[in-house]
Amino acid sequence: MIFKEYASLIRQLTYQHIGCDLSDLQVTQLCNFGDLLLDWNQRLNLTRITDPHEVIVKHFIDSMVLAKFITGVTFADLGTGAGFPGVPLKILRPDLDIILMDSLKKRLDFIEVVIKTLNLKGVRTVHARVEDFGRNMHYRSNFDTVSSRAVARLPILLEYALPVLKVNGLFLAPKGSQFEVELVESKKALLLLGGTVEGIEHFSLGEGAEHRAVIRIRKLKETPLQYPRKAGTPAKSPIC
Repeated sequence: MIFKEYASLIRQLTYQHIGCDLSDLQVTQLCNFGDLLLDWNQRLNLTRITDPHEVIVKHFIDSMVLAKFITGVTFADLGTGAGFPGVPLKILRPDLDIILMDSLKKRLDFIEVVIKTLNLKGVRTVHARVEDFGRNMHYRSNFDTVSSRAVARLPILLEYALPVLKVNGLFLAPKGSQFEVELVESKKALLLLGGTVEGIEHFSLGEGAEHRAVIRIRKLKETPLQYPRKAGTPAKSPIC
């Protein structure tokens, strides 16, 4: 139980950066998540960040910051990896109905253990390629908010995310210092896919943490049915 020693730090940083007082249950859930992450990481290579303090700042807090901008209750985490940002957001916002999507079954096996161990309700995993997820009519135009963290550059992410958003839904794209370049690259994709940049939220998680910018993109109209294109095409040939 490594992360139990960091319980007060988790509580402090969450209040400092997000303005939320965590309950004892939420702190325990985050500690248990951290312990499971480091344990499974020895076998699955889920994250290169293994120092507990860095896990808290660069994974937990960096994920939960998005809670400030979420609209509605249905949320999709595309390419969730080890469960970021979806699992910390579910812990912080138990009211959210979350889908954690990833193309690698082993990662989802880990997340299923996390969901069961932490007794999380209203969250489920979906094993799929992100393009196939967006073409599935069960998920298309289905979510109030979508996010995708450290998956691809913005023009590619837009083709993944906008098809599954409801009209007037919000795509939250956490980015680093290159966000301005990615925004310039995204002008054509925004126009074609039906989105507009509503705002950019800047924040810093302290010394040693990369500058962060959350790009808020509002879906104004339905995305044409030909998007997303077939698996692999958006990454090889982005709309830009």
